[in-house]
Amino acid sequence: MSDECCNCDSRTPSAVQSGPIRVMVVDDSVVIRGLIARWIEAEPDMMVAASMRTGRDAVNNVERSLPDVVVLDIEMPDLDGISALPQLLTKKRDLVIIMASTLTRRNAEISFKALSLGAADYVPKPESTRESGAAESFKRDLLLKIRHLGAKLRHPVVSPPIAPDAPAVDQVRVQPPRPVLHPAAPISIRPFGVVAPRALLIGSSTGGRRR
Repeated sequence: MSDECCNCDSRTPSAVQSGPIRVMVVDDSVVIRGLIARWIEAEPDMMVAASMRTGRDAVNNVERSLPDVVVLDIEMPDLDGISALPQLLTKKRDLVIIMASTLTRRNAEISFKALSLGAADYVPKPESTRESGAAESFKRDLLLKIRHLGAKLRHPVVSPPIAPDAPAVDQVRVQPPRPVLHPAAPISIRPFGVVAPRALLIGSSTGGRRR
């Protein structure tokens, strides 16, 4: 896969919205770029808008390639993903950026920072693509997020128009529905074990993190 912008044209935003999801792949590894590009091109509702080696290349080409979604690596030469992220969003405000970084604690914490800076989501990238299971999981999660987030961008939820003669909302007294009360089920608490626990496990979603 070449580092140059592929399938770039002068389409208008309205024309782009009616076609496949345009994806820009940004990663300094030619192997990873080629792998992700092949996955995307194999999907009927996606296409590779550009393939870039650095964040600087992505920022300089985002207005020309007009991607809907950017798969952005974190550690890259010249301009890393965290530094490129706000610059990409400045040039294209409706851009969906999915961060992809290796399965390390440091990169995971940086990915959470990227989410706070405007990234739409984060996909853990396996450290080695030789592990078929890890590569397949990465492929499945990445394509799912591209399709889901790209579809939301193309089909935003629009509120229905209000009729001209309709009364204002604050002039109408709306009666809230009465809650349906159900008898509470009895709660039984399991007694503590005789042996004291040796470990404590705490589950958390993507938004949970250490303070």
